[in-house]
Amino acid sequence: MSFFQKFFLYYEFNGSYTSYSDQLGSGAFIDYRHYLWMVLIPLLAVIGYQFFKKHPKAGNITVMVLAVSLFTFRLGHQTARAILGVETPWTQAFPFHMCTVLTFILPLTIIFKWKKIETPVYVLAMMGGIITALMGDYFSSQFMNMYTLEGMSAHTLLILLPIYQISLGRFKLEFKNSLSVIIGVLILMGWATLANEVFYVGLDPNYMYLRHNGLPGDLGGEYYFLIYTAIFFLFFGLIFGIPESYRKFNRKPEVKIKQSMQIS
Repeated sequence: MSFFQKFFLYYEFNGSYTSYSDQLGSGAFIDYRHYLWMVLIPLLAVIGYQFFKKHPKAGNITVMVLAVSLFTFRLGHQTARAILGVETPWTQAFPFHMCTVLTFILPLTIIFKWKKIETPVYVLAMMGGIITALMGDYFSSQFMNMYTLEGMSAHTLLILLPIYQISLGRFKLEFKNSLSVIIGVLILMGWATLANEVFYVGLDPNYMYLRHNGLPGDLGGEYYFLIYTAIFFLFFGLIFGIPESYRKFNRKPEVKIKQSMQIS
């Protein structure tokens, strides 16, 4: 079997068949590739944010190209999983995990400018991307085929695209809109629950890790959902709190300036 067959199909380098499955962090933190990925994402975020803020035309083109690419490659990946029999039944190739749903919804939100759902989509996309990058679900094998790299790229873009949109002035994180994020995650949980408890109940799926503990080392035991909730609100607070705090401490004292002008 040639390298290209192994790379473009679901095979290990030794030629054995393997369909990518969530390894729940297997190989993470003991693989240098995981550390490189965790360094690369914030590096791209900072460089892109600063560059696109100064060069909005280049930023607009880049964001649109990345959004179209994300949707196209993710659609191709999920279609390939259905055709190649990776998902059984093939309908499980439909998006039910939060991140998988968002890899479709995020680019569509950007392309068609769906302003009303920007806040929940952007915030949940960043949450999902960050958690996946920290968990490092892609490093259980030394051979990284196209589908592994596509998954890593997709989760990277879930983080970068909202940040680039902020740098271009197209989106602003405001706490007054934060309730929509909670509503959004509840909708996604409802969708995943339908798959878990109705559509594929006999197959014991675990979409959004709602049926079984998805934390490394079975952290939290039977109380894993409490850990999920704590993680959600931790990222919720950070994603909204950091920009709000930045704006607060960098806000110009307009009232004092006006008063000094009147006195003079």
